Amino acid sequence: MEPYTIHQEANRIFRDVLLQDARLGLPPEVRAAASRTTFATATTIDRPFIPVPTKVTECSTALWALLATHANAITTQRFGLSEDQNVVVDSDAATAFTFSFLLVKLDGKPLVGDPDVRARLLRADTTQQAQPWRRLCTNIYQCGDGRWFHLHGGLDASPSLRMLGLPTHRPDLGDDTEVIARYADALRERVDDAAWLDLECNEHWRQAGTLCLTAQEYRDSPQGRAVGDDPLYLIEESDLDVLSAPVPWPAPAPQQTCPNPTTTNKRPLEGIKLLDLTRAIAGPTIARLAALFGATVVRVSSAPLPELTALLYESNLGKRDVDLDLKTDEGREALRRLLEDADVVLDGYRPGALERLGFGPAFVRGVARRRGRGIVYARENCYGWEGPLAHRSGWQMISDAVTGLAWEFSKFMGVEGEPIVPPLPNSDFQTGIVGCLAIMNALDRRAKKGGNYLVSVSLNQYNSFLLSLGLHDAAVRDELLNMWDGFKPRHYDDMHRMLAIFNRELPKKAPSLFDPKHMMSMEVELGVEGEVMDFLGPPVAFDVTRLGYDVGSCEKGSSKAEWPTQGGGGI
Repeated sequence: MEPYTIHQEANRIFRDVLLQDARLGLPPEVRAAASRTTFATATTIDRPFIPVPTKVTECSTALWALLATHANAITTQRFGLSEDQNVVVDSDAATAFTFSFLLVKLDGKPLVGDPDVRARLLRADTTQQAQPWRRLCTNIYQCGDGRWFHLHGGLDASPSLRMLGLPTHRPDLGDDTEVIARYADALRERVDDAAWLDLECNEHWRQAGTLCLTAQEYRDSPQGRAVGDDPLYLIEESDLDVLSAPVPWPAPAPQQTCPNPTTTNKRPLEGIKLLDLTRAIAGPTIARLAALFGATVVRVSSAPLPELTALLYESNLGKRDVDLDLKTDEGREALRRLLEDADVVLDGYRPGALERLGFGPAFVRGVARRRGRGIVYARENCYGWEGPLAHRSGWQMISDAVTGLAWEFSKFMGVEGEPIVPPLPNSDFQTGIVGCLAIMNALDRRAKKGGNYLVSVSLNQYNSFLLSLGLHDAAVRDELLNMWDGFKPRHYDDMHRMLAIFNRELPKKAPSLFDPKHMMSMEVELGVEGEVMDFLGPPVAFDVTRLGYDVGSCEKGSSKAEWPTQGGGGI
């Protein structure tokens, strides 16, 4: 047998798994275009190098291949390229995408590790989540009954701390080890029933949290059974009888109006208007990728709501950001005006939140029927969209814990009896790829036959797909453990602690990931005049189409609540 390589496995996942999955509803043009998609092999790492048992690199590479192939098919359809173009996927960059925020620099200073940038981020940390006491509320702890629970403080740890009867702030505790010990004692002494904590946390306090399940326990659970047959994404069609006319792709903006000369007007989503109602990581990543592929994105933020500022700097690339209070008549009316002309609405709020504000899928479909032009309503959550837990809020670490990834990682590391969350926000970023792919698919259907479309993606469905690809064999596992012999995580090592090690060690083990050729630069509007951001570019390259953002990143509320009149297809 030939030795295992990243590229062979990525190619297998792309061609034998993704392209063959009839549930994804891929058009024949995508399968035809797949023959023109290849993987860079001469300059990329050929053996796994991320210290996890799952095929993170191979999966990201395959998903980027499918996204780029779908984009290629649409680009040919829209712009009638004289020759069908080829696509090359770089697995190094596809891997770096899963932690791309670690590569961001502001005027040459790294977003992670530079004291000046850290001070800037701390000033923006209105909920003081960076303090060890509040940060480590998000972690795995053992309850008094012996079961393991992933507590999560979200963007404001105060409710979770009140639930546990703990003080909401302890600025006097600056040492992680002491803080972890305090939490461990509290969970062990105060929680004698982890299943009750799971119920109380989610249903009473409305905070994210979960029992740490094995992969089999999750599959056998009511939630796992409810979504067990779901593909990577779901697309529901409606109103085809009313909105039966195809919706032509919009005319792209003239090239001379595009403010970013690194892009062309032959990106597949040119002219598409996407209304971004998301926070955190997965949802904003979906919208950021849509902007990369040409869409005009207006993000709706709200000044009082906390954000992951360090991640917002990257996730707002390519977007305009408007500040709206959707609990006021003025804010709701401004959102309604934006909605009237949108092609896509992206909902990343807690399930049901937008319905309560009057902007759920039913209302949005009604707006589309009244205007006579279909719309795509895309939604992203943690648990999936059916089953008893679908309504719960969740985060990447919660999904990793509930679907069994945390137990698989600890087994891989040789740690018995405790789950450990994997070291990267992988499911967040790769769900971003899945969401952009699903939106692209739905827009393609709208262009061919009209109608409204409901797109549904979730962190759990991505994680279930990742696990379905199988784990690395013993030879690869031993190779990875030898490569990372100094990496000894435990259940109490939260993402922040593991990323610090990862960020320090990975450049030594996989230097090609940090090659400047993978990076792009743009001027941004983050409060410092003329500031330039360096960030990871797309892991795919086309013969003709050049991907890129029309505008740099921006601060919350920096734009007016209106669609731009030019640039990036916003006509």
